[in-house]
Amino acid sequence: MKVKNMMPREKSYLLDELALERGHEVIRLPPYHCQYNAIELIWAQVKNEVPKKNNTFKMVDIERLTHEALDSVTVQDWEKCVRYAESIQTQEYEREVHRDAILEPIILTILPGDSDSSDDDTDNDDD
Repeated sequence: MKVKNMMPREKSYLLDELALERGHEVIRLPPYHCQYNAIELIWAQVKNEVPKKNNTFKMVDIERLTHEALDSVTVQDWEKCVRYAESIQTQEYEREVHRDAILEPIILTILPGDSDSSDDDTDNDDD
């Protein structure tokens, strides 16, 4: 327990501190959610361009075409992909909030001493 109490609440990374000193903030995405990462869309764009122009199937040419495709990515491409990734995050957040609002009333809390039968069951004996 002592070790747990002495551990920092949040992980601190040297890279984050170096970036912050230079006026940048490192943003970490949740693992296993590549749809939130704009670079996945950019990478798909690059992978789509290379085969269109590849007619030799030589590694040297594929590498050259990959560099050309990477160099052809524009600021506008990045902005569009970031907007799209942010819109997905917003949509999924709103869906989750809506889902929580629907499911919350369904959750039952069973207290100790509660039973399946109610007092109404015993009233039927008087009939």
